[in-house]
Amino acid sequence: MPQSFAPRSETFAVASKPPAKPQLQARTGGGQHHIAGLVEMREIKPGLVLQRMRVQDLADKETQGTVLPGVKIGLVVGGRSDFWLGPHSFRLGPQAGAQAGAMLVAVAEPDAYRRQAHRGQAEHKLVLTLLPDWLEQLGGEDARARARIQAFGARHLARLDWRPSARAIALAHQIVHGPERPGLIEQLYQEARVMEIVAEGLAVVAGEAPPQAALSLREHRRLRELQGRLDAGEFEQGGLAEIANSVGMSVSSLQRSFKAFAGEGLFEYLRGRKLDAAREALAREGLSVGQAAALAGYGNAANFATAFKRRFGCSPSALRARG
Repeated sequence: MPQSFAPRSETFAVASKPPAKPQLQARTGGGQHHIAGLVEMREIKPGLVLQRMRVQDLADKETQGTVLPGVKIGLVVGGRSDFWLGPHSFRLGPQAGAQAGAMLVAVAEPDAYRRQAHRGQAEHKLVLTLLPDWLEQLGGEDARARARIQAFGARHLARLDWRPSARAIALAHQIVHGPERPGLIEQLYQEARVMEIVAEGLAVVAGEAPPQAALSLREHRRLRELQGRLDAGEFEQGGLAEIANSVGMSVSSLQRSFKAFAGEGLFEYLRGRKLDAAREALAREGLSVGQAAALAGYGNAANFATAFKRRFGCSPSALRARG
């Protein structure tokens, strides 16, 4: 059977009995592979499987496989994902015209799976598969919600519209861009993030999704433009009032709207981006911990190490040693 991304691992295609090993990870690229990057599959709990991708397509190519039963919760947080499940086509992701792409699909029986690769296209994606055994073991006193979830899982290729919360998008981004070889603590953080996303997805299936903060199209466009400017370092020395004035919003409106847009406050977002840059510098450029702390805007290396471990699940010195 053709494989979609890497040997023994394909997106939205998880065997009914996941690998015995707790983690399956492959780096692809060059030679016979048509993608480069990270493809990982890991069983978080019995019957709950995580797959994540950080890849770039090296060639225009269609790959085929078989998708096996389970409820699929998918989030594309970067690039674009083009694929088919049976007769249904999907195009998800920020480059497909939305802030993020999300899907809730029930696969009740094996069916065809195809993925279209586009040379130079990035794909950053998280897929959670809830296997039938996991769904059967759902506990709790809410029999109505449990029945709805199990009924959805039994309808082959049933789809539900899902507008994930900013919180779910932020959690998915952290999982997709987390360490390639997570340690024990990071695995625990990862599991907690996964369960929060699963809870939100199943709340939609059960008809109990929490209300989302609504942003107008104009607000969304302004905040997305602001996000690009923040990522480019335009406001490195600016304060909150300057940023708010630049987008024509009050400080309080900006704080409220940005949290609804990104899942975290403005300063938390900026701090996280600086920590991301420090992590890359530690792993790839060989900076010292002190230099990385300064890059992230921390004058105290101990405070930097605490924030770094909270975000990535490992200390900066441990990451530097691995790098």
